[in-house]
Amino acid sequence: MKVSEVQFRSGEDFCAATLYEPNDLAAGERRPGVVMGHGFALVKEALAVSAEYLVRAGYVAVAIDYRRWGKSGGEPRRLLRPLDEVEDFRNGISFLQSCESVDPERIAIWGVSFGGGVVLQTAAVDRRVRCVVSQSPALNGRLCQRELRGMPRYMEMLERLRLDWERRFRGEEGERVPAMGPLTDESFPVIPSNAAPDYWTRYPSFKNDILLESLEHMLIWAPESMIDLIAPTPMLIVTNGLLDLHHPLDKIQDAFRRAGEPKKLVILPYDVRGLYEDPGMGEAMAEAISWFGRYL
Repeated sequence: MKVSEVQFRSGEDFCAATLYEPNDLAAGERRPGVVMGHGFALVKEALAVSAEYLVRAGYVAVAIDYRRWGKSGGEPRRLLRPLDEVEDFRNGISFLQSCESVDPERIAIWGVSFGGGVVLQTAAVDRRVRCVVSQSPALNGRLCQRELRGMPRYMEMLERLRLDWERRFRGEEGERVPAMGPLTDESFPVIPSNAAPDYWTRYPSFKNDILLESLEHMLIWAPESMIDLIAPTPMLIVTNGLLDLHHPLDKIQDAFRRAGEPKKLVILPYDVRGLYEDPGMGEAMAEAISWFGRYL
């Protein structure tokens, strides 16, 4: 496998990306390509193992850092704007179309968690996408925040957003909070979680802080509202079947029912972390590779 660090223009900045290519590419040969996007607050290095699965199956893959995250450009750092991430995916498609090793007419997109929601909306607006795979997609941001926090903490969140808006209107810096972590009286993470991820030791470019303003953009983020526009692009959703407040199965099933054909929903017997490591990851990627093999 050939691994290259690349970058491409997106908006007024650039996205950093890692390009993965099979070693057995013949001179002049063009393979199908896959643009890959990571989950909330993560970085492209977290996609390395998933990309290896695709390369072993014969695909060219590019894993991207969204603007303002990881090694990509853009200020202010770690501000989440989901529509910008959709644009980053679309520019990732344009980048792959420019690669000599990629067939520009055979490009798919793959995303996980937050990235799983981003690829659904990307597929709804960009007909260059030949097929899409969404793994454990994060959908309606407002409903998710209500369920994760409970109504009293949700109302507290809205008040903090109001104060932060006024602070920024006055020209002051917006508040920074943890991206992930336990919700306590002292800590106010954007994504409440009692898990103890080791991302900061595994991925040096990961930073567990985020601008609170990101929550404003998440509250109006509802990629499932466009899921009926994806067809006729083939859509596969692979998700975990065990309890998961971040990617509720019932919400994913509701969205899937509204999508047009061709489509497929695969529910695997794991929690969300179980799809980030084998054997769950291998099973999820096997489903993705099968879908790509059918439609690319």
